Amino acid sequence: MIVVRYAISDPGKAAERSRLLEEHKAYLRGAAIRILLSGPSAPPMEGRGSPAVVIAEVETLAEFEAFSAGDPFVRSGVYGSVDLFEWRPTFGLLLESFRPAF
Repeated sequence: MIVVRYAISDPGKAAERSRLLEEHKAYLRGAAIRILLSGPSAPPMEGRGSPAVVIAEVETLAEFEAFSAGDPFVRSGVYGSVDLFEWRPTFGLLLESFRPAF
């Protein structure tokens, strides 16, 4: 299944985010799940958190939940909100080269 994590950083945790950034990137690179795309949005407006997205292929949502819970940004509270959900893409150029089994 294809899953998405949509997280928004807590603007009050900017120093913690900077401190943990390399650890967070290493965690994503070393993930046991198949990450298809990952990254932050453009810089946020002042005083607002920065959104970030992870799109992955996993067997179960529980597997993705466990992966997300281990992320240094999640563990430390850098993300003020985290939403995880199954996604069923039906149209787009990326689907021409990637055909998930669903």
